[in-house]
Parts: sequence; C-alpha cells; structure tokens
Amino acid sequence: MSSAISFLFFHYGKIPGYLAYAIEHVRIFNPDAEIQLITDSINDTSMLDRFSVSVSRVEDYPSEELTRFKDTYHHLSSCDEKYERFCFERWFVTETLRRKSPEKTYVLLDSDVAVFSAASDLLLTMPDCPISVCGGSPHYTFVKEDISAFLNYILDSFSSPQKITELMKISGKATTRGENLNLNDQEFLLMFMAYSDRIQNYESESSQGYANANIHRPEGFECLQLRRRPRKKIVWRLEGGRAIPYFKRGDQLVKALILHFQGPGKRVFKRFNSLDGPPSSIQIWWWHQIFRTRWLSNLM
Repeated sequence: MSSAISFLFFHYGKIPGYLAYAIEHVRIFNPDAEIQLITDSINDTSMLDRFSVSVSRVEDYPSEELTRFKDTYHHLSSCDEKYERFCFERWFVTETLRRKSPEKTYVLLDSDVAVFSAASDLLLTMPDCPISVCGGSPHYTFVKEDISAFLNYILDSFSSPQKITELMKISGKATTRGENLNLNDQEFLLMFMAYSDRIQNYESESSQGYANANIHRPEGFECLQLRRRPRKKIVWRLEGGRAIPYFKRGDQLVKALILHFQGPGKRVFKRFNSLDGPPSSIQIWWWHQIFRTRWLSNLM
C-alpha cells in the first residue's frame, strides 16, 4: 500500500454510523492511501476493519508540546470543554505523526465529510505552504510540512494570564453581540492566517471540481430553502460505476469533490458509494428526490 498520502480522521466520543460512510468513500476514491482513525478513548471500531484502517488514541502520541498545551489550555467556548481540547490536540498529534514520517502528506478529514475524488489530484493545486485549508475551515485540510509555527502560536496564546485576558476580550465581543462563545481551533486557524502565510486557503473551485461544499451553504449554487436552513440541490450522475454529486449554477453543472454534511445535514449522509459495487438506478433516483424535492427534504 502506498504511503504517500495519509488520511487522518480524529473523532471524539461514540463512533457514529456515518463515520463508516466517510471512511468507505476515502477508500473507494483513494484506494492506495493510508487511513488512520485517532480517537479520545477506546471504541468499538470493528465496523471499519474491512477498510484497512489503523486505529489509535491521542494518548499514543505524546510530545513535549502537547504536554505544555494540556498544562496551559484555558477553555473559552460555550461548547463542551473536552471536545474543544480534543480539537486542538489533533494538531499536535498531526505534527508528531509528520515528524515520524515527513515524506507523507497528511489529509485531515472531518467525520461528516464524504469525498468523491483522489486527494493526489487536488494536491497539485495546493499553495506552497505547510497547511492548506478551504474557506478558513479545517474540514478538508492538507498538511505538507512542519506546522510547529501554528502549534507555537496556540501555546503562546495560552502562555500567560495577560495573553488569556486578550483572548477573553476577543471572545467577549461575541457574547456582547449575542453570539455563542466558541474560541475554538478553527478561530485560531483564522487568527494565525491573518498574519502568517504558513496557513493558506486553497481555491474552492478548480479544474478538479468544488471543494468547499458545506451542504447548508448556497455558495452561489441552487438551493432548497428548508425549514431550518438552506440545502444545496444535487444532481447525481453515475460515472465509472460511482455516484458523483454535481451542483447547479444557472445552466452550469459543477462537480463536487466533497460533501460536508454539517449539523442537521448528517441525517442525509448516505452510503452513496460502496466497495461492494455501484449503486442501483433506483438508488440514484431516490437521491435525486431527497436532494431536489423541497417537501421531501423537509422530512429529513
């Protein structure tokens, strides 16, 4: 098995069914890639055995930097503290893995993301920097080089009472506006990106297709306006025995490289492709209805 690309799934808490769908899509479209699942605790992962996944825990990757982070972290979020800590810790674990095998490119993929392309093709479009993200979000992230600069930024931000006070001022602006307090690792990515070129955005749309595909964000494409939020309309095509999603922009169809089923979108995260064989015509028809019919979508 080729080790040039290693997909990293970090998951906190009980393993959900849709994680198997996400991992299966990676294995189908990236058959030679290494896949690693790193969790916060011991979980039953037997449902993933058929996908040749390496399973481990955060505690299996100690480092001096991670110890410092655990000693200095100050929770500034209305979300669960253990979950937010885990999200920060994944960056330290990623760097530990990278140091052990620096020849690899590490792809961090959120558990609620389905890929429909080879990461090696998209890698050709990446900016020349250690960390490449799309739309400021780490849902589909490429790590190619040393990310110590970002880790040091996190550590420095929690290094003293004065620094933590500055962070509290930033988060305090959110609560003043009535927003949920959530100074998480994604916010740190954006703050670090504001003054350092060590993290850069890659283009959402390229010759490979569209990569910043949150199912609930219109992003210029046709959408269904559902009760709770919009949802992109999807045209499904069977290509080479695989179901491939497309978005519609006027008369133009744009291939989706990923679908990010964030929030309530997880309810329609299906097993669109299977190692067992191509989907049937009735499945393709049904997915058309789910993703293009408003009344049906409101039921899901």
